[in-house]
Amino acid sequence: MPDGVVMLVNEFPPLPVGGAERQAERLSAWLAARGWTVSVLTRGAGGVPSREERDGFSVWRIRPRGPRKLGTLTFVLGSLWTLIRQRKNYNILHAHLAFGPAFAAVAAARLLGKRVIVKLGNSGEFGDIRVSQKTLRGRVRLSALRGWADAVIALDEAMHAEALAAGFDPRQLRRMNNGVDFESFSPTRSKAEARSKLKLDGKIIILFVGRLSEQKSLPTLLAAFALARKDCPALHLLLLGDGPSRPALESQAGALGISGSVTFAGSQHDVRAYLEAADVFALPSVSEGISNALLEAMSAGLACVATPVGGNAEVLDSG
Repeated sequence: MPDGVVMLVNEFPPLPVGGAERQAERLSAWLAARGWTVSVLTRGAGGVPSREERDGFSVWRIRPRGPRKLGTLTFVLGSLWTLIRQRKNYNILHAHLAFGPAFAAVAAARLLGKRVIVKLGNSGEFGDIRVSQKTLRGRVRLSALRGWADAVIALDEAMHAEALAAGFDPRQLRRMNNGVDFESFSPTRSKAEARSKLKLDGKIIILFVGRLSEQKSLPTLLAAFALARKDCPALHLLLLGDGPSRPALESQAGALGISGSVTFAGSQHDVRAYLEAADVFALPSVSEGISNALLEAMSAGLACVATPVGGNAEVLDSG
């Protein structure tokens, strides 16, 4: 059997994704470049092919059928069937986040005698453990992960502590940080050139990159920005990403009278142009793991301000 691995993740580019999904993409390309047979198993959606080859690895997309819980069930069953049919092409399953794909991974590994890794994504209120503990199916899923996963990766000490409190065997747990290729985020042009390209000449730019969701606490950032702008009118806020909170955030910006100083740039696959233009990176989340966006901003030399949740304090160890 070749050195084969299947990455399982709920969403995958070109769909809008977060840090866990981008890590899955980077890891897949890295392993493929080193001779591994790599496939990604993810959810299908309209407008994207059910099968494609990219960066040396395969992507298989399983289209959920039905709303919400039914959609999750059909995705898990479809994933199991795909893993059974492809069983000769891999020996390791690597699930990103402890949700539906992770259950499919541990069930398939148990059935087929494969090894399985589950990587947790967040700690705190919106973290994998606490979200799963709120529902019966989540608690069943955690029980399966405790019993059948060979290794569970915790990205920070808070995540590790939550996993231990949830009953995971200490021998299962591995502490492992996310990483980025920092050289690829090193600026290649001046701030003035980068700002001119974005038509933000003369501005002092504060940048946020991430999903526009409750977890990121962006109303706090908008309120703080409105106060700061009174003393520094040259400030401009760039919000990169999309998500369910966007309409409410746009309304809040209007109510605060700062719409002209806030740009909602939407999802961007390549953020380097924005990192080159920015001065400050802000991450006001109430729950995190090891933020890829924070690592990328640090690599680009930005001043970074983050809430002390998840791995933020470990990453910003200079205070």
